Amino acid sequence: MIPNPRLSLVMVLIITLLLTGCGGGNLPSVEDLPVDISDIPGIPEPLRQLPEIWQELGLPDLDDIPNLPQLENLPLIESSQNRLVLRGPMERRFEVGEPIPGTDIQLVAIGDEGAEFQIAGLRSLRAVGDSLDFDGQWPGLPGATYNLRLRIYQISANHIRSAGVHQIAIEGIQPQSNNAQPAESNLSFPYTANAEIGQLFPGTTYGYQGQDDRGALISGLPEGDYPYRKVGDSIKWTGQLRPEVPAQFNLRMLFYNESQTQVGGIVRLSLP
Repeated sequence: MIPNPRLSLVMVLIITLLLTGCGGGNLPSVEDLPVDISDIPGIPEPLRQLPEIWQELGLPDLDDIPNLPQLENLPLIESSQNRLVLRGPMERRFEVGEPIPGTDIQLVAIGDEGAEFQIAGLRSLRAVGDSLDFDGQWPGLPGATYNLRLRIYQISANHIRSAGVHQIAIEGIQPQSNNAQPAESNLSFPYTANAEIGQLFPGTTYGYQGQDDRGALISGLPEGDYPYRKVGDSIKWTGQLRPEVPAQFNLRMLFYNESQTQVGGIVRLSLP
């Protein structure tokens, strides 16, 4: 987060814009939000006040799940010029026979003893409250490391539900803006990025070029597109992080001044 005494006021303005419809047409009402969103792990603080974050991540109320994994349970991998690291919360239902994408874990049966998994080819019985963790390369995607920390919180006759946090680090990114939108969203992550004048937002070809009365000046937009954004305005980028990794960034302007800016929202990836 950019340290600035105006940030609290900025966030109040964002909430006002979003809840009154100034920032978009399909935002959820307050009643659509989880009962208690304060304890859901993995959401950057600047995004906790944006209503559509919860809808787009598909998160239910996770407040009653004990020992819910946190971001600090994931290995620390830093982003760099050629590496994009995304991390955040995850909640997912898995049917019998379904593998957990990107891992060597598969739910093979549910019986009286609990949920039976194959993990690295070995049988493993799991009960409510047990963990499902993974650290390794994403299959079919060289240079992509995936880390997963889940906790089972429900077992039914033919499926389980689990929640926690996950992280992916993709090496060798060379973002290309095009219309190659993700055909299927394998993973979704919250995203925030700071940029000074002349810098790009990581994972995209958009950058910051300063401000004037019309708003923050965004570079790299398609020719003929209006380049100014004010606080609460949306910014959408679609393209490829690498040729085999389509991505979609659904962002909003969080803050800007004469020298720096901050954007945040959701990133969706399609992975092999």
